[in-house]
Amino acid sequence: MAGEVREFDVIVIGSGFGGSVMTCRLAEKGYRVCLLERGREYGFNAFPRRIHELKQAFWDPRDGLDGLFEFRSHPDSDICTLTASGLGGGSLIYANVLIPMDEELFEGWPGGINRSVLEPYYQKVLGTMEAAPYPFDDDPYYADTPKTAALKDAAGRLGQDPDATAPPHGFFPHLAVWFKGTVPGEQSPNAHGVLQSRCIKCGECDIGCNIHAKNTLDLNYIARARNGALLGPQGVPADVRTNAEAVDIVPDGGGYRVTYRSSGDAAQAAHETLHAGKVVVSCGSVGSAGLLLRLKRSNSLPKLSDALGKKWCGNGDLEGTVLGAGTEIVPTKGPVITYAIKYTYRPYPDGFAHQIYVEDAGFPAFLAWYAAGKIPSGRKFVQRIKLLWKFIVRIFKRRPEINIGDDLSRMIDNDGLIRHTMLLLGMGRDRSDGEVVLDEQGDAAVKWRAAGSRLHIDRQKREMKRLAKAMDGKFLVNPLTYIDKLIAVHPLGGCAMADDPAGGVVGPNGEVFNYPGLYVVDGSILPTSIGPNPSLTIAALAERIADQFPARGGT
Repeated sequence: MAGEVREFDVIVIGSGFGGSVMTCRLAEKGYRVCLLERGREYGFNAFPRRIHELKQAFWDPRDGLDGLFEFRSHPDSDICTLTASGLGGGSLIYANVLIPMDEELFEGWPGGINRSVLEPYYQKVLGTMEAAPYPFDDDPYYADTPKTAALKDAAGRLGQDPDATAPPHGFFPHLAVWFKGTVPGEQSPNAHGVLQSRCIKCGECDIGCNIHAKNTLDLNYIARARNGALLGPQGVPADVRTNAEAVDIVPDGGGYRVTYRSSGDAAQAAHETLHAGKVVVSCGSVGSAGLLLRLKRSNSLPKLSDALGKKWCGNGDLEGTVLGAGTEIVPTKGPVITYAIKYTYRPYPDGFAHQIYVEDAGFPAFLAWYAAGKIPSGRKFVQRIKLLWKFIVRIFKRRPEINIGDDLSRMIDNDGLIRHTMLLLGMGRDRSDGEVVLDEQGDAAVKWRAAGSRLHIDRQKREMKRLAKAMDGKFLVNPLTYIDKLIAVHPLGGCAMADDPAGGVVGPNGEVFNYPGLYVVDGSILPTSIGPNPSLTIAALAERIADQFPARGGT
């Protein structure tokens, strides 16, 4: 691009749980920060809901799509990945759960990072995001959530698995959801001056909350970074750019030149180049590893560690279903996740600590309508014939009945099966033996095999089956698991932290080996699976890394 190159102190690439925290905290310290996000910004009622909108809601720039969801699958892998694109990153489509890691799970992490080191940062994240447990026991409106009651009751009736070291522990995790207010949908400003709505239990958390009842990162960390009044006396509001996809990072003059293009543009579209003394890559596990692999291949960053792409895992994600539960579940009522059960097991044969988490999963009402309409049923056909016959009889025999509400009621699809269905989301300690690689087109592809994590998968299925029995239902595992095809919504690793470049890509402070001033801060730097939902740990790690930056002008 011709013309003057804009200068910043720090350029942050990506706005998820790493990038948003770094942008906010460095702006507070007086750094001139430019945040680049490849996706768009979503305001009130901006997330796709109509059919034609949902058809455009995927991220696949090669085929002209620059929407919210990025779904990747590779034929040589046992896993697919689902990630997000938009201001706020994965927080736009995650299920809001914020759970810290237990102390024993930090074994093998570099730089002495453990639970006590991260604890103050865990609390800082929870405070900034104004997270709170689901008020099931304290608020009558939220107490009317059958799926929560069903999972809580089932957890209380489970015995201890022979492989476990403790009984199952059920609890209400912190959720990044706005429960403040007195009536559903009531709006009030959060601590960062952004208007949010009280959760209405619509179950749309994972497809973007259109009323801003989710405490997504654009509504707290990024909102704070943009607001000079909240940044303190030395703070500098961040320059936030959306639809800005970074394509190159090149060392230059003691800093780095970063080139980006508008998302979805063809390769020949105009690019813009910025310069900064420091660059923070925060594109998520697959995104950051893929970007750096391309830059190593193109010789922009040739000295990146050979460990790049390695130590990847899906944090043990597994989906299951309970069918025909003895009580009503009503999965369309409530936030997607409200309750969690933690299982602690004897470790893997090599001593790697093992935990599993299982959580309830809801979904939007419109998906229930869709599913009910698609379930084959001879009863539906008979009902429609009966109604048609009644109309014919009324026309020709002039029957006196005028109010036909009962007939119309019977015409509506039956959701009995859905109301007794519980979706289960499992995660835990799988093995970080996967790798992010580049295909022939330069796209990031994940290669991971289930064999090394078979112990985890089998235990997880067994616990879900026991839960189904406790609910008087039948367990149905995701059919894809029978062909070893899992879906990871919590991808981790690929730019792992280590004490030296032989073991990873970055040091314990997130700085890339051999490239001073270049950082990676996101889920890609986690050296192992963590057990629970990883967002809180990623954000806490980012808080710690940002805390090590001196105030601008300081030493």
